[in-house]
Amino acid sequence: MRADLYATLDLTPGLNAVRVTRPFFDHLEVWPDLALPELRIAVEYDSTGRHGLEHVGKREDADRRKDRALRCVGWEVVRIRTGGLFALGPFDLTVAAWNARTRDRLMDAFRAVRGGLLVDAYVR
Repeated sequence: MRADLYATLDLTPGLNAVRVTRPFFDHLEVWPDLALPELRIAVEYDSTGRHGLEHVGKREDADRRKDRALRCVGWEVVRIRTGGLFALGPFDLTVAAWNARTRDRLMDAFRAVRGGLLVDAYVR
């Protein structure tokens, strides 16, 4: 996913933490799966995991807290949810797997968040 997005968008690689205003599990940073600093968008890839317990229950509550912390500092979160997980936020995608169609849907979600003019300025 990361390589595919960086091949599609000309963004600054390497940023993996976003400073937040209130502690998140005793830290003033959160670490999204992918941070796109120019767009101020964090991408999270969620699956149910090997045992079907990831990102449900308390983990889902933590995901929601993380999303709120990011939004409080001006970032938006787009979650790619697999394995039958339902969307948590307004821009989340529910998909079967990462593929070209998912990438295109994600780009459309970015455009919905920040506008096509800004997002398309970074398309390679």
